[in-house]
Amino acid sequence: MMGTQLDATLFTVEDLFSEAGAHYEIPIYQRNYSWRNEQIDQLIDDVWTAAQDDTVAEYFLGNLIVAPKPASPETKNVTYEVVDGQQRLTTLFMLLSRLDVGTKAKLIYASRRSATDALARISDSEDDEGSGILTGYKIIDARIRRFSVDQRNTFKTFLVEGVQLVRAALPDDTDLNKYFEIMNTRGQQLEQVDIVKARLMSYLRSDAGDVDEKRACFAWIWDACADMDSYIQMALARGSTELREAIFGAEWDLLKVRSFTELASLRPDADNQVAVRSEGLVLRDALRVYAQAPEPPLDDEDEAGRFESTIRFPNLLLHALKVMRTAGIDDLEVDGHLDDSKLIKQFGDEFRSLTEFERSVKAEQFAETLLSCKFILDNYVLKREFTATNGEDGAWSLKRLTRGESVSRHARRAKVNARFPPAFAQSQDEADGGPSDDATRDVLLLQSLLRVTYTSPRTMHWITRVLSAGVLETSRVEGAQIIVRELRAYIRLKVSHGLPGQGGPTGFKIERIVYTYLDYLLAQGASPQLQKDPAFAFVFRTSVEHFFPQHANRDDLGWDAVLPDHPELNMFGNLALVSVSANSKFSNALPRHKADKTEVIRQSKKLELMATTVRTAGEWTRDSIRQHDSEMVEILRSDLVGAGILS
Repeated sequence: MMGTQLDATLFTVEDLFSEAGAHYEIPIYQRNYSWRNEQIDQLIDDVWTAAQDDTVAEYFLGNLIVAPKPASPETKNVTYEVVDGQQRLTTLFMLLSRLDVGTKAKLIYASRRSATDALARISDSEDDEGSGILTGYKIIDARIRRFSVDQRNTFKTFLVEGVQLVRAALPDDTDLNKYFEIMNTRGQQLEQVDIVKARLMSYLRSDAGDVDEKRACFAWIWDACADMDSYIQMALARGSTELREAIFGAEWDLLKVRSFTELASLRPDADNQVAVRSEGLVLRDALRVYAQAPEPPLDDEDEAGRFESTIRFPNLLLHALKVMRTAGIDDLEVDGHLDDSKLIKQFGDEFRSLTEFERSVKAEQFAETLLSCKFILDNYVLKREFTATNGEDGAWSLKRLTRGESVSRHARRAKVNARFPPAFAQSQDEADGGPSDDATRDVLLLQSLLRVTYTSPRTMHWITRVLSAGVLETSRVEGAQIIVRELRAYIRLKVSHGLPGQGGPTGFKIERIVYTYLDYLLAQGASPQLQKDPAFAFVFRTSVEHFFPQHANRDDLGWDAVLPDHPELNMFGNLALVSVSANSKFSNALPRHKADKTEVIRQSKKLELMATTVRTAGEWTRDSIRQHDSEMVEILRSDLVGAGILS
């Protein structure tokens, strides 16, 4: 391609990968494939949602930026160096492979033969070789297995025919280093959250002539809530302990001020704020105003980088919108309500039919709701915490922020700072770093159960339940009880719809929530064979493991104890949920060998019981499977009956 213009072409997935002689090359400076559950589930959820919507004929997945190389004179093949979009492209390639869709275009990793080889044999390889491709493929495989045959065909057809991408080829003389610099410059791309913010600001009105102050207050609240990895107590009152105490109380752990009017009166003066016209703001001007607003200075009191939020800001906006709505609890899980790709539409639908006055009132109400939701999210919803003892992956954490003091050896007086006790700790010993209290531990275990079960932010409806549970109106003890009650009711309802057993689902049709809730019950001491385990922690697990393997090695003694045509093979009693890497370690080993892999066994309390049976009896037979199946289903059923879900 010659010239200086960007050559952009719209392709379906089918057309993109059907181009004979096209090679997509991931250059050496690009990182290895790194998508995991959250990103892969998000892509599959997006496509599946669109595929089920009769009003949607196509779904736009995004851009693929490439730099074409000269065609080979011998083969006439054209190589496109992938500049941006390689994670999405690799995922699509693996999806097509899993769905048995043939491709003419090739995908290769420059100077990384192991990654290229992994792509060529992903369906039968057991060696990830550091590229992450096999791990991603196993996540895709587990997700596709959850579809019925009809669902799989519907998904496949829409993926290849309805999903579209724009392949944008850079001009020949593009300086790729300069391109990366521009592409990575913060704030260059206008996002849906920016447009929603501008629209809500433009809705604000006032007969008292203080519309400028209202819009400044709205932007102050919005920007503080958008700082997802900082506690709202710090983000809303950076550098001012007095303001923090005025809004969040002397200990910084209560949301005392929730009224938009009161918040506007407390908003800190900002001499460098951009003036906003009082006579009304059109969307174009609102975008200009907020885009010029300066960033708040960093606060040395903040614990930057220590905590990572469970969701992103667009997801929080949708949760807050759901909380603000007056619909009943049963409406909290309507499909699409947490679809951040439709953020503008969701807010448009909420405000479109209102009068100017009603829009202004509702915009203020949303700011109040957003602040309350962010306070609850920060202080009463789990995060990942990264400390020197937690390793690179961090650990589940449920801590609230309170006022603290530290005294250095040379300081004359104590320095005020932030402390992070367990969210529901009552005694000073608990708050000062002692063992986490039972209430916090129980809430954390339930929330981590749900976090690893529903990995896509669009399926995290349980967070809305927590945000709308009314915990700000109660004591911490009552708040913990309310959250536990809400979450267990939500989980039990899910489990009751897919309970294994007679006539129930088997094999890959058993939902993940069944496995994770059973592990929760077992960790709480529901089985006489296991003691209560306060140290048990959930990890991300998406791979259904057959304890007696589907394809046992015929050279192993006892390989024929359970055969592929035996119904016990796919019974709940022979299955456990493990991580993808653990599934690889187990491979096709027989149960007596799997029982010795303690680092895998400890991922699941159910798996621990299965391993104990093997160590005690020396074997895992069809009878063992039926016995374990009966016991586990009875534990689940008894819990549901006790809660009045089943009779």
